[in-house]
Amino acid sequence: MQESKDTVNIFWTGGLDSTFRLMQLLTTTSDLVQPHYIVRHEDSTGVEIATMIKIRRAIVRKYPDIRSRFLPTVYINEDLIPRFEDIEEHIEELKQIGKVAEQYQLMSNYCREYIPGKIEVALTSISREKTFFEHFKNSEAFEHFTYPTVGLTKKDMLYIAKNNDWEKFLYMTSFCRRPKIKIKPCGTCGPCIDAAVAGMGFRLPLIARIKANLQIPLRNYWRKNYLKHKDTRFFKLIKRKFEDRL
Repeated sequence: MQESKDTVNIFWTGGLDSTFRLMQLLTTTSDLVQPHYIVRHEDSTGVEIATMIKIRRAIVRKYPDIRSRFLPTVYINEDLIPRFEDIEEHIEELKQIGKVAEQYQLMSNYCREYIPGKIEVALTSISREKTFFEHFKNSEAFEHFTYPTVGLTKKDMLYIAKNNDWEKFLYMTSFCRRPKIKIKPCGTCGPCIDAAVAGMGFRLPLIARIKANLQIPLRNYWRKNYLKHKDTRFFKLIKRKFEDRL
């Protein structure tokens, strides 16, 4: 274990990627780990918070010695995050090249206001989007972000976790944006489709898995043709109806 007493800031959502990185920090360094979570007006927010609480309790039960390094999560309501015009301008420039999810703008504004240094953002390797990621990571909008997991796939993460005997924490994670009855994944939101694309479809109930796989061709068509046709009536209609799935 590395001898360090630095504090590492990390965005933690209770999802697989950020939980994987959280466990890496807790088990392979002696750093203080400071999670941050932006409370958004989303159907999944309550589920994500409950998931993080459940995972935290399970982690400190198995690894009681890391309790003092696993700092209390910093929660902030999205309404308390100011908007910075220059960040919005940089993100608009990126949108001319590819899709930028709304949460990254929130995260960037949050960092500008509240984080003086760097913060880790857990992203996985997506081969078809590598070129866009180069533009993304070099944008001034995200100067506070670091990406320690970007060379890994979700399957890589599960493999590493299994070899280190903490894969159960990854199976406790949540990912659905609109969880249904008994907090089951819906199969129609973007993160559910992401799970199917990444080979994690086994984490969805059968019907949700079928729904997710049926929508993959639409997503692929959208992402391949968006920049060429984004101003057409058809693409504007798709964006209005299905943007959170694409």
